[in-house]
Order: sequence, then C-alpha cells, then structure tokens
Amino acid sequence: MAAVAGIGISLAAPGLTQNSNATSAYSAQAVHAFPGQPETIGEIVKSGAKLRLEFERDGKNVIQILLPELGAMYILDPATQTYVEILGATMPLASIEGYVSPCPQQSQGTVCQKIGTDIVSGIEVERWILSTRSQSRPLVILWDSARRRALRQDFPDGGNMTMAFKTMEQLNGRATEHWTINLTLPGQDVQNGDWWFDPELRVVVRENLPGGETRSLENIVIGPVDPSAFVIPEGWQEQQPPAITTPQPQPNVAPASE
Repeated sequence: MAAVAGIGISLAAPGLTQNSNATSAYSAQAVHAFPGQPETIGEIVKSGAKLRLEFERDGKNVIQILLPELGAMYILDPATQTYVEILGATMPLASIEGYVSPCPQQSQGTVCQKIGTDIVSGIEVERWILSTRSQSRPLVILWDSARRRALRQDFPDGGNMTMAFKTMEQLNGRATEHWTINLTLPGQDVQNGDWWFDPELRVVVRENLPGGETRSLENIVIGPVDPSAFVIPEGWQEQQPPAITTPQPQPNVAPASE
C-alpha cells in the first residue's frame, strides 16, 4: 500500500478525518480484472467483522464465510452442499475490528517495528521498518491506520511506492477520497494508479493498480443484512480441509498493499 506533506491538505479537510461512526453493514458487487482478461464478478456481504463472499473459481460457485471472532473460515460448495471449516485462518484486514498494524503477523526471522511518525498529505502516519536477515536494508512503511494502507513504502532495492491525496470525488453516488499511486522501481518506467476510499464505509471502492489490474465495489447497499448469510445452511455436510492452499478473499477484501 516523495514527500507529499507539502500538498497542504489539512487534517480538517472533508473526508480526511477518521470517521468514528463508520457504517459496518453493507452488501456490494465486487468486480476484478487483469489486463487483457475478462472481468470476474462476485458478491460481498459485511456485517461488523463478519464477511461473506460469493464468487466463481474454475467454473464452480464458491462461498466463503469469515468469522474473525471465532478465528474461523468456512468454504462452501453449493453444488454438493458441503463445506470445509478452517480454524486459525488468516483474516483480511476488512474483517478485523479496531487497530491493525502493517504487519499483524510476522514470520520467523522477520522484525517489524514502529519507529516514529511522519506526515503524508497532511495526515499523521506511523513509520515502521520491516527487516529480514536476507536484506541489507529494511522496508520502510508509512502506515495510515485509519485507512489501513501504506501511504508510502521505501523498498530495500531503492524503489518506492507513494500515494497522495488528490480530491474528494463522487463515485457511484458515494463521497470518496481519490488518491494517486506512483510506483518507482529500479531500471523500470514509473507506473501510476488511482485509489478511491469511502470514509463512511472505511473500504476501498475502486482501485486502478500500477500494471493495469483493477478492482471495484459496485451497487453498494448500506444497511442491516440477514444474519443467515453467515450461517452454514441446515443439512450441509462437513468435509475435511484439503491439503492444498484454500481460496483467498476476493477483491477489496484483502489489502492491496494491504
């Protein structure tokens, strides 16, 4: 997820303050596409920390139910009316309540620590360093905990990714923050992208990533959702988890830098 503090956006600018009354229940259509490939479309339902995702993978419909309070992920196969329970699954940032650091989980040999604060687009952010034994220099992360996004990353090889606030913008009837993305890697042309953040929902509603990948949330409906969306249907049979990697959350659920 270049010093941009000079843009002069104040902390009081509309949309740039953290919304403590963020809406926590909504449903939406998730659209995901890579350059030259057809779009994939899924459905997302969120209520508090709970998430339900419906999408197609390898020609089959798949449903994921994530219950962070239980540390559980359920993968449902509607065609066979079976499901798999995975305990201790890694949860996407969108499903985690409260404060989240840029590295909530650390592998052995990795050190991630907060070393201070900084300013990006007039916003106070946390400065973190992430280092491993194999790196001569650490990865530097300027972390915006309200948006759960790295607004700048300085890579060990000298490259960097920077984000800068551009303007408040209406997107599909929603008031969103429009940010630009600039990715600079050694020996490569600069790549640009855009990022739209909904401060009420506290979720990314569209992003055009460097390299051409796009993700968006469409047809957002705000309001209470049916609790049954997060319950295994009666009569479905449990199966043992496969030894292979399980499907991961679809667009706008997993962090992009995040």
